[in-house]
Amino acid sequence: MISDVRIRPLTVSKTSKILVLSVLVGVVAGFGAILFNWLLDLGKVYFLGHIAGYAAPGLPKEGGVLQEFVGRYGRWLIPISTTLGGLIAGWLVFTYAPEAEGHGTDAVLKAFHHAGGRIRARVPVIKTVASALTLGSGGSGGREGPIAQIGAGFGSILSYLLRLSDGERRVLVMAGAAGGIGAIFHAPLGGALFATEVLYGNLDYETDVLVPSILSAVTAYSIVGYVYGFGSLFATPADYFAKPALLPLYLLLALISAAGGWLFVKLFYGTADWFKGLPYPALIKPALGGLVVGLMGIALPQVLDGGYGWLQMVFLNKFSLWALLAIAVGKMVSTSLSIGSGGSGGVFGPSVIIGAALGGATGQFFQAAFPHAGIEPVHFALVGMAAFFAAAAKTPLSSIVMVTEMTGSYGLLVPLMLSSFISYLSLKPTHTLYRSQVPERIDSPVHAHEYLRSALTSLGERGLPIPSDVPLPDLARLLDTGQPVLLDPEGEEVMFTLEVSKDHPWAGKRIFELELPPDVLVISIMRDGENRILIPRGHTTLKEGDRLVLVGPAYASHELMSKLHSGSKPQSAAD
Repeated sequence: MISDVRIRPLTVSKTSKILVLSVLVGVVAGFGAILFNWLLDLGKVYFLGHIAGYAAPGLPKEGGVLQEFVGRYGRWLIPISTTLGGLIAGWLVFTYAPEAEGHGTDAVLKAFHHAGGRIRARVPVIKTVASALTLGSGGSGGREGPIAQIGAGFGSILSYLLRLSDGERRVLVMAGAAGGIGAIFHAPLGGALFATEVLYGNLDYETDVLVPSILSAVTAYSIVGYVYGFGSLFATPADYFAKPALLPLYLLLALISAAGGWLFVKLFYGTADWFKGLPYPALIKPALGGLVVGLMGIALPQVLDGGYGWLQMVFLNKFSLWALLAIAVGKMVSTSLSIGSGGSGGVFGPSVIIGAALGGATGQFFQAAFPHAGIEPVHFALVGMAAFFAAAAKTPLSSIVMVTEMTGSYGLLVPLMLSSFISYLSLKPTHTLYRSQVPERIDSPVHAHEYLRSALTSLGERGLPIPSDVPLPDLARLLDTGQPVLLDPEGEEVMFTLEVSKDHPWAGKRIFELELPPDVLVISIMRDGENRILIPRGHTTLKEGDRLVLVGPAYASHELMSKLHSGSKPQSAAD
């Protein structure tokens, strides 16, 4: 609640402390990434290897080979592996930490916005093991979710041990997430930018976490690089963009990527909602999702596990146009089943595979349609990675940087920038893989007090004196409840409330469409049974049940009533 906010000025010593702790969080995130990779490899050996007699291609950068190994029974035993892995992971998650289900990055966002950065100590541990089981047995998902929660969870634990404030805890939580993501994808700058950008659906950034996230990501990447080697995660052609005439085709790729992002989000949450409605115990649902994914893997093994070896083969032009389309759609479905059923894993990894497959297929189509244009399908695959995730996750800037770091494709920055931002703008901010995102800083409970202070300052400028001996939390509570207690000495300015009923003429209208009397100001909107306070803006749409807190001249309530033909009568201090 806003009333619990305590404003503490940030001193130089506190800033230095946070920066030092960010390095420590980065150390844990780096070793956490190594630990998770080890557990994941172990899971693949015992589940896919021993049970199914199968091994997918692996990244040479991580000690793997670009070759698929199939045992004496072919791929027919894969469903046993995926079902068993889903069953164990489901039991572990829903028995000990139900909040560890799904993709971990969204849980970190929720903790930042609504829980003061608090993450239970057991969650990173359960998330790590459950994700290793889900992905190691063949389930479709990404590695960034569990690793982000390892770093974020340690940031939360460290803050608790050192008795840090909620604001400091939130910074360390996001720094930990940045460290894990930057390390696992060999993209330290991208991981840091992702932590600042992913919190908001519109182009808004949590700048307070940027420098701590950079320190954490650099530290974690240095540790992981020492073990696995430095440089880009994938090997790709080092070509440079030199054909501006192809930009219209990259613009079309952006629209295709946006359409793919729209479909993936719909499939992902549609599948999750369907599984939640099944009348079965939650702990067995990941096994059902794993069974279907395993059956899909018999015919289309590219939909299994993380799939980074297959992604490297996309960059080597090993697949036809139709195979790439099958991989893209199949990966959407398999990820929705594995994670939407309650399994554990991330969504960034599958997203870049889907985007690359869509981009590669689009590039092959353009190459056939314009044979003399000098089109390289692999360039479209690289650009498609960023464009797809930018649309689906609402992170255009960090998507560009992460893809360039992961692939070394710095020469393609021009089409990357064009496609990523066009695809991002093509979808509504609410259409995102991360449901815990909020539109902008003003919409986060974390920053509500900042805008509240502006509102109170405005009240003072309007002639409503704000008593110097009343602390900000108490004044915040006044706006939370809408009680008409702030009056000027002459009684000419009052605070009053108005409730928007179902048939109220304001229902469904935006703030700037209201015909308010002169000098009337909407201070706040109470929504969802007064459990949520909104700072109104011009485009804020009013809903049934909203209670508006307004400030204006004493005659304002009477003038409003004369203009409104229905709805609740405003309550004012004069009443």
